[in-house]
Amino acid sequence: MNVVPGGAADGAGDAHVPSVNLGLLGLSVFVLSLLLVLASKYGRLYCNTLCPVGTLLGFLTWLYTLLLPSLSSSGWVPENLILNGPFGITLLKPTELFGMSGMDLWSHSLFWSMLFNIGAYIICSILFNQNEQERDQVHKFIGTFHREDAQRHTERKRLSKPVTTDQFVTLMSKFIGEAEARSALDSYANDQEMAKDGSVSEFDLPKLKRFTEKTLAGSVGGAAARVIVNNFLSDIGSSMESVYDIFSSVRTNLDQNRESLFVRLKASEIINRTLDLHVIMDDLLTLLVKEFKLDVAMVLTRNTAGSYSVFSIQGEEVTGSDLPRWYQDNIPFIDQVYREQKTHFNNDLRQEETAQSLDQTVAEGFISCAHIPILREGEPVIAVLSLLSKSIAGLFTREFIELLSNLAGQLAQAITIVHEVEAKQVERNQKEAALLQTAKITRDMEIAQQIQRSFLPDSAPIIAGMDLAGRCISAAHVGGDYYDFILRTDRIVDIVIADVSGHSVGAALVMSEVRTLLRSEAKSLRNPHAILENLNIQLYDDLTRSELFITMFYAKFDVNTGELSYSNAGHNNPVLQRASDDTLCQELDTEGLILGVKKDVLFEERSVTLVSGDVLLFYTDGLTEACDKNGNMFGTAGVYRHLKTCLLMSAENIIDSFFDTIHDFVGSQNLQDDISLVVVKIL
Repeated sequence: MNVVPGGAADGAGDAHVPSVNLGLLGLSVFVLSLLLVLASKYGRLYCNTLCPVGTLLGFLTWLYTLLLPSLSSSGWVPENLILNGPFGITLLKPTELFGMSGMDLWSHSLFWSMLFNIGAYIICSILFNQNEQERDQVHKFIGTFHREDAQRHTERKRLSKPVTTDQFVTLMSKFIGEAEARSALDSYANDQEMAKDGSVSEFDLPKLKRFTEKTLAGSVGGAAARVIVNNFLSDIGSSMESVYDIFSSVRTNLDQNRESLFVRLKASEIINRTLDLHVIMDDLLTLLVKEFKLDVAMVLTRNTAGSYSVFSIQGEEVTGSDLPRWYQDNIPFIDQVYREQKTHFNNDLRQEETAQSLDQTVAEGFISCAHIPILREGEPVIAVLSLLSKSIAGLFTREFIELLSNLAGQLAQAITIVHEVEAKQVERNQKEAALLQTAKITRDMEIAQQIQRSFLPDSAPIIAGMDLAGRCISAAHVGGDYYDFILRTDRIVDIVIADVSGHSVGAALVMSEVRTLLRSEAKSLRNPHAILENLNIQLYDDLTRSELFITMFYAKFDVNTGELSYSNAGHNNPVLQRASDDTLCQELDTEGLILGVKKDVLFEERSVTLVSGDVLLFYTDGLTEACDKNGNMFGTAGVYRHLKTCLLMSAENIIDSFFDTIHDFVGSQNLQDDISLVVVKIL
C-alpha cells in the first residue's frame, strides 16, 4: 500500500493529488521561510547565526517529514523507508517522527519544522552574542515601533513682549550676516506696509515669520529654521539666545578658517614657485596687504652691526631698502622681537602710553601694528615681518597672530632652503673653479717639467779613463735640481750640480737661465771659482726679484793629470770614497756663499787628485733629507754607509743602488724634495 499525503488511498481522485501536494508543499516552505526571516530579523536576540542554522534545520525537517512521503507514490523513495524508518528505527519514521502518530502528514511536518526552527533560534540566541552591527540592525527594525515619550504638543500662546523688525535682523544676522539680514528685510519691507517705529503687529507677524524661515532655510535648512524662529518668538532673548550666538560664532570661525586656509595655500604656492627670495617676499607681502587690508607690510633684516634694512616692502608708496622715517620709533620693539623671539603687537596705537613711544608712527596715521619673528624652532631670528594698519583697530587677534606666525615659519624654512641651495651652488662653483685651476696648473707643470728635463743631459759623456752617470728625480712636477756635464776637450770635463730653491715653474725658469750662462762661462776657460763669481753677479738681480737662491758645486776634472779642481756655493759637499781606504769617506769642502744673497762674493777653489778605483758622489739635499715613516732622515751617515758598499759597481749601477735604497727607506712616504745624483768613478 502506498502512503500519500492526507493518508488517502489510491482512487479516482488520485490524479488531482500531485497538484494539491505541490501547492501545499510550496505553502509550507513559504510559511517556514517567512517565520524564520521575521523571527531572525525582528527578534531582539537576532544574530547572523540564526538565519543559516534555522533555515538548514527547518529545510531538512521539511524534506524528511513531508517531501519524502510525498515522493513515495512515484517509487523514487523505498516504501520500506516510509513504513519502518531508516535502518528499521521506528522512531525515525518520516510520517511518525519520534513516535508522534495520529496527525495528518501536513500537520506532522509543520509541527516538527516549527519545533526545529524555534529550537535553533533559542539555542543560537543563548550560545552566540550579538556584535555591534547586529545590535544596530535590531534597533533599526525593532526600535522604530517603540516610542520612548509621547509626542509633545506645541502650546500656542500670545507673545508677552512686543516684536520689532530689528530683533528679526539681529536673529538673522547670527546665521547669514548683518548685511545680508538687513538687505533681506529691506526687500520684505518694500512689499509690505511696516510701522515707522519698526514694531510688528500680530496680524503681520505670521507673514514675517514665514519670510524669516525661508531666509534662514538657505543656511540652516527648513526644519532648523522653523525651530529657530518658533523658539525665538516663544521667548525673545531667552535661553535659546546662547544657541544662536554659538551658531554665529561657528559661522564666523568657518569664514575665518576658509580665509586662513586660502592664505596658507597661496603662501605655499608662492614659496614653492621660485628660489628668488626677493620675489617670494614681494609676492607674500602683496598677498597679506590685499587679503587683510593692511597699509604697510615689510620684512626687516639686521646686520652684524645691529642696524636694520628693508629686504622687502609693500603698501602705500613705500620703496627702497632704507627704513621709513616714521618707522624709527618701532626699532626698540624690533630689538625686543630679535631678543625674545616672540611676536610683539599693538591693536590700538592711539592709547596714551603707546602714543608717547610711537608718536611718529601714530602721527603717520597708523592705529595697529604687529612684528612677527621669522625663525625656525630652536634657531636664531632670521628676519622680522612687520605689519601696520591705518584703518582697523583690534586687527591682530589671537587667530590672526597664529596665522602670521605660521606664515613666518614657512618663510623661515624657505629662506633656509634658499640659503642652503645658494651655499651648495657656491661650493659647487668653487670646486669646479678649483678643479679647473688645478687642471690648468697641472698642465702648466707638465709642460714646465718637459722643459726642465730637456735641460738635463740625456746621458753622460763617454770619456776614456773615467765612468760618469747622473740622474734627477723630482718630488713635484717641476723641481729646482740641476746637473750637467760640460766638455771642454775630449780629456777635460766640467761637472756641475745645483739646487734652485722651491719647486715651481719659476725655479725651472731660473734653472734654464743658469744652464745658458754656465755653458757660456765654460767656453771662457775660466776656473771654477771665477765661473761662480761671475755667475753670481749675473744672476743676482733676477734671483733677488724672484726671491730665489741657488746652491751649486762646480768641478773641473782633467783625465790626463787626474786633478779635480772645485768650488762650492753653499751646496752639499760631494763625498769621495778612496779605493785605497774603503773605511774613510772624504768630503770636498770649500768656502763660499749661496748664489743670489750678495752680489760681490769670492769663492775658494781647491783641488784633489783622483786615482783608479776612486768613487766621487755629487748629490742634492733631497738625498740626505729623505725620511722614513717614523720621521728619521737618511742623513750623511746613510750616504757614507751605502757608498762603501758600491765601490765595485759601475757609475750607473751605483745610482740605481742609491735610489733602490732610498725607496726602501722611505716606503710609502712621498719624497719631500728632489734628488739628483752624479757619480764619477775613475777607471
